Amino acid sequence: MIKRYAALIRNAWLVDLQYRASIVLWLLWGVTEPAIALGIWWAIAGDGSVAGYARADFARYFFAVMLINQLTIAWDSRPLHPAHEAVAENIAYKARTASVILVVWLVVTVAWPAVRLPFDPGRWAVTAVAVLLAAAMRFFISFTTGLLAFWTTRATAIMDLHAGVSLFLAGRIAPLALLPPAVAGVAGMLWFRSMLAFPVDLLTGAVHGTDAIVRGLAAQLVWLGVWVGAYRLAWIRGLRRYGAVGG
Repeated sequence: MIKRYAALIRNAWLVDLQYRASIVLWLLWGVTEPAIALGIWWAIAGDGSVAGYARADFARYFFAVMLINQLTIAWDSRPLHPAHEAVAENIAYKARTASVILVVWLVVTVAWPAVRLPFDPGRWAVTAVAVLLAAAMRFFISFTTGLLAFWTTRATAIMDLHAGVSLFLAGRIAPLALLPPAVAGVAGMLWFRSMLAFPVDLLTGAVHGTDAIVRGLAAQLVWLGVWVGAYRLAWIRGLRRYGAVGG
């Protein structure tokens, strides 16, 4: 299985090389969106703070969003199997773009102390687990949405709608602590916090206490299970519905 995945990832990497311009544009967007949000909140915070977030806190938060969003992003909204090929493509893309963002972050930390993170191997290890769970969750969310193409031609539009909602509820344009309590509560009750905001808060140190960390990881596991189940249900029922002709 390891050799097969290695071959699939290598193939996906080589395919990506054929779309270098597109990769650069996607990477620029992955940096531009949180950078714009950082600029807005930087101006709002001024010399004070917003809901406990000072300028340095916003800087750390949105640089973490840049990295973790690339590590967890998924776009496979298409009803194709086997899923292993899509997983390989996903990993190859993340290895390329997230490594660039990580290098940029490291370079920026030399001149800008605000974005530096404390050396805490334990927290980084927990964050790595949370990132893996979030990445798996986002993959199955997009894959399950793609399977809706068995019933509707608007699967991509549904995925775009989900991306638009996650812009707010997953913490992409602002920390969830800055949202109205009711909105933040909805994000916490659903899967949006688990797919991005929770691992970002782990990395930046905004999650305090063992209980909060365990609850966050447990929520990720529950929602991952829900979306894996939704994927299996959609795939099985979709195959029953599917029909094709050709010669």
